[in-house]
Amino acid sequence: MGLSAVQLRVCLQSYWYMWVTNSITGLLFTGIGIGIAAFFMKKFRKTKAKPHARAPNTTKRSERPFSPTDINTLDNSFGTGTTGTGVIGTYAPRITSADSTNEIGLLDSSEAFAQATFQAINGFRRRYEAQPLELNDQLSEIAQRWAEHMASSGKLEHSPPEWRNLGRQTLGENYAASFQVELTGEKMVRKWMKEGKRYMFGHDGRKDTENFTQLVWRASQEIGVGRARSDDGNWWYGVVIFDPPGNIPNQYAENVHLPAEIK
Repeated sequence: MGLSAVQLRVCLQSYWYMWVTNSITGLLFTGIGIGIAAFFMKKFRKTKAKPHARAPNTTKRSERPFSPTDINTLDNSFGTGTTGTGVIGTYAPRITSADSTNEIGLLDSSEAFAQATFQAINGFRRRYEAQPLELNDQLSEIAQRWAEHMASSGKLEHSPPEWRNLGRQTLGENYAASFQVELTGEKMVRKWMKEGKRYMFGHDGRKDTENFTQLVWRASQEIGVGRARSDDGNWWYGVVIFDPPGNIPNQYAENVHLPAEIK
């Protein structure tokens, strides 16, 4: 039996408030749910890393190794010619056996190598706020003797401490070799310079950066330079002795500075 019109009107008048209240409450909770979902979706999108995004670099400039761009900028500033002024100052041309006869006359090629190395090192040190070094004959004798020893033995290694001890401390020593291509002072310095890619400024050095850090060690004052060639003519060996020595633990921060233009 259906409701009459009068009964339906009475029913609507009695329950309309409850129906309206329930409808409004349902809409309110639906809106709140949508708002909460939108908030968390937005937050999730912010925190989710992009697939190819690069992590921010929070490392201080003075506490990181050189980037390849940094070191290439410094390396290229040495110039590509055989003579020039550049960052290493005026340096001698590369010396070959033919140059020894045609260009430097009676000047011995070992002396020319020593002078070129000396000038290159001092030019390089200026970039790192290190004072220029002096070329010492006694140290050069030590360096030459060890270069000749390596050329004879065929082994590229550090000399025994007693070979480079002047009675107060064992001197610093860098060495390099070149196969079938003459080892020049410029080439040798460039090779050591590139170790700066791996050096963490402000921290103690490592085995693979010790040539670089010794090269720019601020406390060093004198060097000796030597070079020799193997009997078969295939290998060239170069040695540089440093006094006072570098690479002393806990003294790197005060002796190895960033280049002025990179600070």
